[in-house]
Amino acid sequence: MNPGPAPDAAAPRPPAHRSLFKRSLGAVFAVIFLTWAALIARELIDIGLLQSRNGQAENQLWAELAKLQALPHLQQPAALAERMNGLDGLLRDEWRHKGHRSPFYLLQVWHEGRLLLRLDPDLSGRDRAQPQETLYASDARWLYAEASEPEQGLIVRRWQERPGDWHFSLAGFSYYARPLLYGLPLLILPVWLLFRLGFAPLQRIGQQISQRSAKDLSPLPDSPYVELAPVVNAVNSLMARLQLRLDREREFLLDAAHELKTPLAVVKLSAEALDQGSDPARRAASAQRLHQGVDRATHTVHQLLALARSGADAQDMAQREHELVALVSDRVVLATPMALSRDIELELQAPEECWLRINRESVGALIDNLVSNAIKYSPAGGQVLVRISDTPEAVMLEVLDQGPGIPAELQAKVFERFYRIPGQEEHGSGLGLAIVERAAAQHGARVQLGVGLGGRGLAVSVRFVRQAASAAAPKPTAEA
Repeated sequence: MNPGPAPDAAAPRPPAHRSLFKRSLGAVFAVIFLTWAALIARELIDIGLLQSRNGQAENQLWAELAKLQALPHLQQPAALAERMNGLDGLLRDEWRHKGHRSPFYLLQVWHEGRLLLRLDPDLSGRDRAQPQETLYASDARWLYAEASEPEQGLIVRRWQERPGDWHFSLAGFSYYARPLLYGLPLLILPVWLLFRLGFAPLQRIGQQISQRSAKDLSPLPDSPYVELAPVVNAVNSLMARLQLRLDREREFLLDAAHELKTPLAVVKLSAEALDQGSDPARRAASAQRLHQGVDRATHTVHQLLALARSGADAQDMAQREHELVALVSDRVVLATPMALSRDIELELQAPEECWLRINRESVGALIDNLVSNAIKYSPAGGQVLVRISDTPEAVMLEVLDQGPGIPAELQAKVFERFYRIPGQEEHGSGLGLAIVERAAAQHGARVQLGVGLGGRGLAVSVRFVRQAASAAAPKPTAEA
């Protein structure tokens, strides 16, 4: 199936329509408004509870004062009215000194079941109904208090308006909204300037990135800000990985061109000799060289592809639990014809099973290169041993041969690409151990070189450290 053309990376993208600056600024003012609303709600709740309690206490006090003033004048209605009016004047003076109007109240003085005096509130023009005089209890609009003198048959009943209504009125709302309305204009400019200054480093980083060319992957300057340092570090890490990948691709192209040049030249010369030669012996020799050149070019291509795959980042590889013994057995079986052709005894020593979290293709290439190198450089009639050791901490994969080995002073260089030990007669690309080292690095494994079988040859050991999650996970019943 044709996946279609890839999207153009340079195609213009739709402009961003959301502003982080406006979002943060709006969040600040939203917090200010919600805080103001919460404080006002708390104030109104406090008013509803505290002032109602204080109002009830005050109402009870004035009822007791009215009872004390009424006791000496129960038989003198005019004197009683004068005393109650005097109390009313004291009440009004008290509230005037407080800076507020006096609360509305209704007062009744009863003596032996007879109403002696009644003072009604002036509610004209007010949105307030008279209290229910048959209900001797407080309600939503009025507080009720009663003072009595049973021996004298005196009862004073007093209804006083419940305080706090003003706070719920338009005037009360204006009083509470005034600080917010006055304060917001004074806050907008300073907060806006602070946010502009706060977001300026982020804008500078964006400008630094946008002004770079596509080839400039140098790291950004370190940011002194704690909040921006993770962003800068992440961008620099991404640029470093991109630079490493580009370098690998460039190296791969150069290496491929260099390594294919020789076998292709052999193929070309052999083809020309085969085309122009008339001697059957020379034509047979040219045909043999042609086949060898094609085989060498094919092998080099395969090794270059394996090298490219082994250079992938570890996070780009899919790793799963695999049964390593079965994988090594399959690769050993594939290498058996090559061993038989050289009269090499190929042996595998391994436990019944060994589960390890790996990338199957990458480890398969590692095994193929180790086994094929061991067979290639072992003498006829020699022995190659592949051994797996499994411990709770690590898994050791070893390949031991009886070949010429590698001198200690050259063991560090053999992992370089295309390096071949001088004086070797076996053809090769010089990529085998480079592929092994890269594949091991993808799995966090370490490669070591030592002495092979019987104190001669080469031993290559790859130590895979078990991950905690891999070691603790239950083993699958079959290899995926």
